[in-house]
Amino acid sequence: MLKIKYSILPKSISKLISTSKDTFTILPVEGVNKSYYADSEKFSHILKISFVFSKRIFLEDNIFLEKNDTFADIIFIDNNLSEWFKLQLKNKLKEFEPQIIEVPKAFELFMHCLELIKSEIREFNSDSNKIVSSSSIIHKNVEIGNNVYIGPKTVIYPNVVIYDNVYIGSNVIIHSNSVIGADGFGYTNDITKIPQEGGVVIKDHTEIGACTCIDRATIGYTYIGKNTKIDNLVQIGHNVKIGENCRIAGKSGIAGSARIYHNSIIGAMSGVKDGIKIGPNSILAGASMATKHIPPNQTYAGNPARPFIQHFKEIAKRS
Repeated sequence: MLKIKYSILPKSISKLISTSKDTFTILPVEGVNKSYYADSEKFSHILKISFVFSKRIFLEDNIFLEKNDTFADIIFIDNNLSEWFKLQLKNKLKEFEPQIIEVPKAFELFMHCLELIKSEIREFNSDSNKIVSSSSIIHKNVEIGNNVYIGPKTVIYPNVVIYDNVYIGSNVIIHSNSVIGADGFGYTNDITKIPQEGGVVIKDHTEIGACTCIDRATIGYTYIGKNTKIDNLVQIGHNVKIGENCRIAGKSGIAGSARIYHNSIIGAMSGVKDGIKIGPNSILAGASMATKHIPPNQTYAGNPARPFIQHFKEIAKRS
């Protein structure tokens, strides 16, 4: 939970805000579910801010995934975005009732805030806050960080590493040598590291294969829904969200901020580009690359992925 003194906000932001709250946190625009945070009862007393500097917005998460219950009080939108996009976004955000402020260079402000709060977050995480159910089974050589919850009847096999800020539900299986919550792969164009200060949420009855990596979010959390099964040697990038009852086969890679909604299947050795959405009940065939959104109830194949029948018609033409 990013809970930082409000006084360290950049003057370019703080002068635009009128608030009596003395601490703030940064949330993704689509919001979060506060039940995954150790200090969830304090949310109402913290100023919550978000930044919009691209068109990659996931408000439909609240329909296709879990209903979030905590949203930003203030959203800073980059004034270089198109007027059409800003109008559409403001209309969609009305139900959350935030204050919306247009600013220049919103990404730079976002980065500045993350840099300012890094040391504060590290200090906050230095106090161990681990809750491990007595009915869970933790095998040898498992490393567990701070601010970690592990629910009942969960099994963690040897040599798993669980970083800070991870929520793992009940009846979860995590196989050997997997890493949960390592830094996401985030860098600016000049190779400056973007701080990765969020967490990971893994819901009930999920299974994570051996040598799989699930990166923590930049802000908010990377999310794996109930009863989803992930094979060995899978990479899940930062801020990815995967719905319920999904299956992801081995050697697949899901790039940052992608969305895979309920009941979908990702075949072996497939890839999903950053920010791409795989609609509910859809299939991405093995050895395919999703470079564009896949609608609900569809099967796509190939590189780049396209509708299944179209893909094989094109193969037939070339043969």
